Amino acid sequence: MIDSTPTSTPTEPAPAEQVLILPGHLFFIETIEVPVDLEPSEIQDFVELSLESIAPFPVDQLNWGYLYSEDTPSILLYATHRDRLKNAGYTDLQSCAWVLPDFATLTGACFPDETVVTLESANNLSLLLFDKGTSIPRTVLVAPLAKEDSLDKVLKAVKELKATAPDLPKTASTLNIRTGAVELNEQGLPTFNQASADDSRSDLDYGAWTTLTPGEAELWQADVRSGEFKETERSARRLGAVLLRITGWAAVFALVLIVGEILLMACLAWVGTLDKQLDSQQPAVETIEEKQALMVKLEQVSQNELRPIAMLEAANKIRLAQKLGIEYDDVVIEGQNHITIEGKATSINALNTYIENLKRSDHFEIVTDHKQFTRSGKTTFTVTLGYTHIEPQAPTAVEVPTDAPVEAPKDVEPTTRRELVKPATPTEEAEI
Repeated sequence: MIDSTPTSTPTEPAPAEQVLILPGHLFFIETIEVPVDLEPSEIQDFVELSLESIAPFPVDQLNWGYLYSEDTPSILLYATHRDRLKNAGYTDLQSCAWVLPDFATLTGACFPDETVVTLESANNLSLLLFDKGTSIPRTVLVAPLAKEDSLDKVLKAVKELKATAPDLPKTASTLNIRTGAVELNEQGLPTFNQASADDSRSDLDYGAWTTLTPGEAELWQADVRSGEFKETERSARRLGAVLLRITGWAAVFALVLIVGEILLMACLAWVGTLDKQLDSQQPAVETIEEKQALMVKLEQVSQNELRPIAMLEAANKIRLAQKLGIEYDDVVIEGQNHITIEGKATSINALNTYIENLKRSDHFEIVTDHKQFTRSGKTTFTVTLGYTHIEPQAPTAVEVPTDAPVEAPKDVEPTTRRELVKPATPTEEAEI
């Protein structure tokens, strides 16, 4: 009978209490050698074929698993009939996170020398032989053990197990271990805690075995449930992990959006406050800008000696003198004494004559070619001129010689002339 698939697809790892540790004496255990040319991807099929050849029951009636590592030349294979587990009270295997025999909790342990490990669990005693530097036991012997058994019975059971395996090396180191608590991390992987049964050794002076966390691939190999169930459960957990990760990222993204929205609202409120302040200060700013623009124009006039009135008078004087019917629509005066005139002319000939007169004058030169457009008998034009100011010459004063006779005004009466010429007194004559 094959394990039934779970009634619901799990979306998160099972809790720690659902890691089921089975007594090792319920399994028959075999060590099989790995062919040299076998690829790692072919291990699963090789183990299943080996199980079919050595098991007395069909594979679909067995709960089985194996321990394998690339650093060992052999595979530890174990299996038990489903009815045997049910008779022992283990019926609901599908609801557990992991289902492993007790000796599989030492998967990943490593020792500096060849070591015989005695593993005590609640109702089981296991004897494991580890080669130097390997993480998978080469030999596993198991015997049932009751909770109330005394230390003498435990030692007797150990001797009996060693007696059944005469090939155990007598020079190997020994280590007595007792199983401890099992913890699941956030990824659903268990951590097996072991303790020394006789306080004779610790992980500080002999190997690493007190805290073991096998990888996911090793755990699925060691799990005793059917391959079909494990494949379905593995896919469901991966999907659950992806969904959980997506949910986490979505929550983070939503939190970022909320924080961003709050910051945006705060920024908008701050910008609104600044806008109000700017609106309240806008009249003062416009006044300052107008004053600054006026100052710039005055500075420009003072630096460039702009003469807008003189430019207009000179251009208008030429226009009026020719009597060509030229009219001004708009006049723009710029820096460097440039004047742009937009207006209308009665004809193109009149416009050309006006332009020629401007060019012939001493005051103007054409900066850009004039633009003209004739429509409905009217010609509009735009011309930009450069102005050169020439100061008018003052009239020359006439000099009168100092020795020239001064004639009396003709319109003065004779009596007046006599009054003007006064006779000299005797005193004045004597002085002369």
